[in-house]
Amino acid sequence: MNKALLLVVSVAAPLVSLSAEPVTEKNWRNHPEIKKIRSIYDEVKAEKDAGNLKKQNRKCELHSGYFVIEGTLYTDNKGVVRKYDVRAGTGDSAGTAEYYYDAKGIPRFTYRTRSSYYGGRKTDRIYMDEEGHWLYTDHKEEGGGVPGSELSESISDPAGDYVDLCRE
Repeated sequence: MNKALLLVVSVAAPLVSLSAEPVTEKNWRNHPEIKKIRSIYDEVKAEKDAGNLKKQNRKCELHSGYFVIEGTLYTDNKGVVRKYDVRAGTGDSAGTAEYYYDAKGIPRFTYRTRSSYYGGRKTDRIYMDEEGHWLYTDHKEEGGGVPGSELSESISDPAGDYVDLCRE
């Protein structure tokens, strides 16, 4: 290997290893991959707030009215789902999930909450890589008595999920 190439490789290697560093509890807030996902979140939020995304909404009562679920799908002008919100609940608990997608429709971020009538609350911030695979979850829990949730960590086919939302 010639000296110039060796110099380039030795200078670039630390930069590559920084972005390849795994996301951990200590570095997740400032990790380059998480920052990319936050920019996608910001982009989708700005498009939604500006009214640039088409909105579809449906609400269903299931199990004889015991369980209520509502879905809102947001698509861009190319028909790509950029955001999918699901809210569900019973008489004593509720859950929400906001799913965010990149311009290719790949799931990149989920913000999920679950709460109970008794005051408990769980929140998850779930980050996915450029292929839609799990990258990191920031989980917080306050109080107790929060039931589990059937709201998914990630939905790869939000349009299909929206169509099937009201099936028992």
